[in-house]
Amino acid sequence: MAHRGAVSTPKIDGFQAERRLALTNAIVKTVSIPIEKACRLVLMLIAASALGVARFGSYQFAFAATTMLAVCTDLGMSVWTTRALARDRSRAPAILATALHLRLWAAGPYLAVIAVATLLLGRGDAGWTLALLGLAAFINAVLDYFVGVFRGFERLGDEARLNVARAAFTLAAGLLALRLRPTPAALAAALLAGVSATALYGGVLLRRHGLTLSPRTRPPAGLARAAFAEALPLWLATLLSLLYFKGDVVVLKVFATDAEIGAYSAAYKVFEGLMMVPAVVLAATFTPLARAKGDPERQRRWEGGVALVLLALGALVGAVTYLQSARIVGLVYRGGFARAIPSLRVLAAAVPILFLNFGLTHFLIARDLERRNLAFAGVMLVVNVTANLILIPRAGGPGAACATLITEAALTVCCAIALKDRRSAG
Repeated sequence: MAHRGAVSTPKIDGFQAERRLALTNAIVKTVSIPIEKACRLVLMLIAASALGVARFGSYQFAFAATTMLAVCTDLGMSVWTTRALARDRSRAPAILATALHLRLWAAGPYLAVIAVATLLLGRGDAGWTLALLGLAAFINAVLDYFVGVFRGFERLGDEARLNVARAAFTLAAGLLALRLRPTPAALAAALLAGVSATALYGGVLLRRHGLTLSPRTRPPAGLARAAFAEALPLWLATLLSLLYFKGDVVVLKVFATDAEIGAYSAAYKVFEGLMMVPAVVLAATFTPLARAKGDPERQRRWEGGVALVLLALGALVGAVTYLQSARIVGLVYRGGFARAIPSLRVLAAAVPILFLNFGLTHFLIARDLERRNLAFAGVMLVVNVTANLILIPRAGGPGAACATLITEAALTVCCAIALKDRRSAG
């Protein structure tokens, strides 16, 4: 990837200027993220009704599996790129070329695994669904890297355009597919078409700012090795986090029916939709958080302010979701999803903790403490799997929701101790 100098670096003049830029970016994300989430939510709601609870559960299982596998192609490059660009944009050509080569290196094994899994499933609907979702998940991972690039340059307007386009293209293709043929494979094909169109648009946005993707651009000697070493903990932590976020569906597959998976997935889709709130806050503030490393006073002000905002928003959103859980399920889903209500109530209790954890984990990364983040993710995976294995056989979907609550609470304790110890040591 080469940079031709068209991307300008905004001048940062102290904490106040950073805060103004963060507020502007937060406003951009506040406008764009609801559009993105609304498109995705509408598609999933219509898909749930069109496919039925059992086939919807089957689709969600394949989607979760391919999403987890696709993270393997990231190698931590998205977050590493954002942090590296935030601190030194003069090295943009080298940073982008390095990340591109490492990601291309990881693509081969992933595609091979998808091909083998597809052959094992055969040529039926299940095989086609997995194959199409596997390709779509890979392209989605590339698009997420584009997002990391835009975020590193603090061009959240371009990030918003890309994400809104991805959601809109996918919604349009999905609605058409479900109208013509309401099957999991048709919906998977629509997802692939939507993200492919978005990738073309993403290339246009990159070129508009003087950025081009080219595997011929060689990274500087030694930088790829250093980047991989720095990004590896970020990548592994993301993998482990995704496993304990998505792994409950896998355990449910063992102990429950597809209908139970579908009901729990319906509740979890609402829960996932709420994550757009902390995502807005951290998208706007991670870059100044990364720059604050080495400046304890600025770091303290940023971290304290972000944590308070996240806690307040989490308490408000969680309370509303808990009190209105039955109405939410009744409004957004049609018949057959009443079983989602108990799971949603438990997940609502986890919302304030989840919001805070968004901030705490980003604080660790901004401080270059990603190895601690990795260690915590490993511990949380053990906690989550253990809780799921105990609770799901007894309570099904609500048991999986309880496991999520327990895991988030444990993560808060670990992050708080690590950040406090680091501050004391400093």
